Order: sequence, then C-alpha cells, then structure tokens
Amino acid sequence: MASNPFSDWTKIFGDFKTPTVDVNQVIANYRRNAETSSAVIQILTESAQAVARRQAEILRSNAEQALKALKDISNHSTPETAASKQADFAKSWLEFNVNSLREIAEMGTKSTQEAFDVINKRVAEQVKEFSEVAGTTTHSKKKAA
Repeated sequence: MASNPFSDWTKIFGDFKTPTVDVNQVIANYRRNAETSSAVIQILTESAQAVARRQAEILRSNAEQALKALKDISNHSTPETAASKQADFAKSWLEFNVNSLREIAEMGTKSTQEAFDVINKRVAEQVKEFSEVAGTTTHSKKKAA
C-alpha cells in the first residue's frame, strides 16, 4: 500500500492558522491613502499654479521696467547721466529680482511643508491603526491560549 506523500505536510501545516483579513478595513485604508494623495497633489498643483502666475507677474514687471529705463536713458543727452540712470536701473532691477526669487522660494517651501504635514498626519494615523490591529491580534492570541 502506497503512503500519502502529503501526510507529512498535513501534519506540519495542520495547525497553521491564517490571519483573517478584514477586506472592508483594507479598502478603507486604501481609500484614506488615495484621499491623502489627492490632497497632496492638489496642494502641489495649486502651488505650482501660484508660482507660475507670480513668475509671469515678475516677467511682465521686468519688461515694463526695462522699457521705462530704456526711455529714461535715451532721453538724457549726456553720457554721464545715461550711465547714472543705467546704474540706478541695474541696482533696482537686481533688488527686485532677488526679492522676487526669495518670495518664490518661500512659496515653494510653504507648499512643500503643507504637503509634508498632510502626509505626516496620514502616516501617524496608519501607525496608530497598525498598532491597534497588532494589539488586537496579540490580545486575541493571549485569550485563546
């Protein structure tokens, strides 16, 4: 009589209990993660749009300042006056653009921090949820023993 080749495996894995999975909880977890991702994408998209609008304003302002400076410089008859006007324009242009660059960098930093806060909050929620599930599993194993 031939022996059953799976009898040893049956003995080994006979008492193995698979963990139960709450499908609704898994779906809810994925839904919350998707909501978090959506919120982060919205924050970053709005920030990118605001930065693009501000850059367009800066570009328009630079063009207007350059045209005004060109008219001012061309209206002066002496080279000394024209050079002085050019130096004044260069100084004000540089200050304006450095301040604008700082403003754009701050906008980016602010939106990145907001996105990080949303992600951080969700990660903290997941850690808490995982701890609660792990604690529930540990307690049910202790009660069963």
